[in-house]
Amino acid sequence: MARDLFARVTRKTVIIHQDYYRFIFNPAGGGGNLNSGVIHRMIEHNCLTALMADYDVILEGILSVKAYSTVLDNIIAQHAGPAYMFYFDIPFEETARRHETRQHCSDFTVEDMKSWYAAAHRSHHSLEKIIPESYSIEQTVSHILGVTKIANP
Repeated sequence: MARDLFARVTRKTVIIHQDYYRFIFNPAGGGGNLNSGVIHRMIEHNCLTALMADYDVILEGILSVKAYSTVLDNIIAQHAGPAYMFYFDIPFEETARRHETRQHCSDFTVEDMKSWYAAAHRSHHSLEKIIPESYSIEQTVSHILGVTKIANP
């Protein structure tokens, strides 16, 4: 979905995939691993660097509230422009099914995802908007583009 969204934007935009940062470390990062803090700082720094250069940023991933609320709050606080947060209200079974359709589905398994999914829940942040399970990829992309205005109609 994030790649589809990115393909349709018409403004200067950078897409930042949480998984990219997790898999550039040996051993892979995330979760309770020692490199989680480094990953969080790298994501925050790169988002802010792009925003300061007048790029829109699409940050995507399973950004758990416990691990990422401070990162997201720091980005929002340091960026004067508008900010949006979208939460996909999707059961694990549907998440696993969608994972199997991804281009890079072999990067991690559905079993790996189970532990991450347990931490993925609504943040209840004032900016958070809910994307229901019933939305198709096209409906989701259209909805986000309508809210954010990062593409021409």
